[in-house]
Amino acid sequence: MKSGRRLEYLDMVKGIGIFFVVLGHMEDIATGTRVWISSFHMPLFFIVSGILMAVKDEPSNDLKESVKKRFRGTIIPYLWFSLSYFVIDIGNLNVVHNIDLRTFITDTIDSLTFYGMSVLWFLPALFLASTGFLFLKKKFGDQTVAVLLIVIAVTAYSLKYFLFSKIWSRYENSIAVTSLINIVYIFLRAAVAQSFVGYGYYAKKLYDGFAASGGKLSLIISGKAGSLITGAILLAVNVALAMYNGCADLRNIILNNVAVYYIAAFAGCFGIILMFKAIPAVKPVTYFGRNSIIVMACHVNYYFLYAGIRLGWLVDSFNRRARHYVFVAVVIVTVFALSAITIEIINRFFPFVLGKKRIPKTGV
Repeated sequence: MKSGRRLEYLDMVKGIGIFFVVLGHMEDIATGTRVWISSFHMPLFFIVSGILMAVKDEPSNDLKESVKKRFRGTIIPYLWFSLSYFVIDIGNLNVVHNIDLRTFITDTIDSLTFYGMSVLWFLPALFLASTGFLFLKKKFGDQTVAVLLIVIAVTAYSLKYFLFSKIWSRYENSIAVTSLINIVYIFLRAAVAQSFVGYGYYAKKLYDGFAASGGKLSLIISGKAGSLITGAILLAVNVALAMYNGCADLRNIILNNVAVYYIAAFAGCFGIILMFKAIPAVKPVTYFGRNSIIVMACHVNYYFLYAGIRLGWLVDSFNRRARHYVFVAVVIVTVFALSAITIEIINRFFPFVLGKKRIPKTGV
């Protein structure tokens, strides 16, 4: 289960996941597309994290060592990218005047409290969600953990929806109160994300056990054709449920109908995973999948997306009959081209930004 082939398809999944993250941050996409993307794109990364835990049998390792490793892989990048965001904010405040003093102060507080500026919320959430699941796995049996995952997630969502969102609305003009609520949100969103990490882990264990059973049905489903068909069916379910549930936002814990959100997220994520398991690796997709943290951190706040949009507008000005997908293609190509340059610079010269001591030859 630790072969390069399996890890490669998971890199593919993360690659397509980061593509949808970038696409979802574009304002110029159809509402239906945004609704669909929001139904699964962030849960996908947490589920893959859980699957990798199962691949590496991480719960059997020393908990302290696992926490240290995850700290290096998530919190160290968070700190470095937060510092770069701070520098950019200083420029925006004092040079180009894109933000006001209040925004600068709230951005700084968000960074210092680990709430996270912009997309960086994902890294503390991943750290807390994964280490939280490992802790539960060490302390309780699998059946108990499976129940606790959903109980903790629903409790967190309920607290946010019925209590803290009301307090926020009442004191939204108070930086002190909203900052304190944001600190609570760090743990509430991680509690929701933890359920995806945990069920990603258990899904991988169940799939491996099912595939190893040797039955006819297991052979069909675990084969390439079976994976494609099953994945396509799950994606169809995901699309239908996503359209019903509306636009979701895991960062702000906006899930709408919780049950529908979870079913849609699992259907979409496992549909994509099964389909990518059945197809050959595409090197550019695996490349960006292995470096998805850099793309995640850079595409908005380093203005890669803004540059792509401006270039898309320029192309449209020369060809006013161009279809909308031409504009989207220009934006996507620009973002990932700039991201590739940044990836090479960081990996070659500044690997410490990612918590690494040297450039890895292989990785997930």
